[in-house]
Amino acid sequence: MRVAVVDSGIDAGHPALDGCVDTEHAVAFTVDPDGDLVEAPGPHDDSFGHGTACAGIIHSLAPAARITSIKVLGEGLAGKSAAFMAGLRWAVDHGFDVINLSLGTRKRDWALAFHDICDRAYFEGSFVVTAAKTSSATATHRSTRLSRASHATAPPIRIAFTSIRIHPPSSSRAVSTSRWRGSSTGA
Repeated sequence: MRVAVVDSGIDAGHPALDGCVDTEHAVAFTVDPDGDLVEAPGPHDDSFGHGTACAGIIHSLAPAARITSIKVLGEGLAGKSAAFMAGLRWAVDHGFDVINLSLGTRKRDWALAFHDICDRAYFEGSFVVTAAKTSSATATHRSTRLSRASHATAPPIRIAFTSIRIHPPSSSRAVSTSRWRGSSTGA
């Protein structure tokens, strides 16, 4: 299984990842000061630690998966919607089995474009996992992910929530997680 993590990058050498990161096919997207999209293929760092935390959770749930970093966020988890879109499009174009998007945008003018590329991903066989904000922003940068599969024939729906808390540097723990899984027959 190939998993794309569209985020802040991945520290491929992190011991919790056990060599599961495919650095050869990694890519980073940024927008330069002139507004032009810049694609930089190859290995890169993690600007914040968030992408590495996501990769660690994925690896714990699917240890045989190969994880590829698609970096679209920089320092402080900041980025441009155009870089986000380019990273998502790149993942769909390269046919990843799972595309993890533990990020989002508030810019409504991008909604249709994101809808269309996610729709294309679905019909091309990629499973897109997206972020779902459930609380206001806190100093610990909480985020919650929701993964939902839906099909026209209404098989059972499986939902999994994973909550990540990135602790402040003064804490003795860097990252903590909690999980909830459930299913429904989809009435």
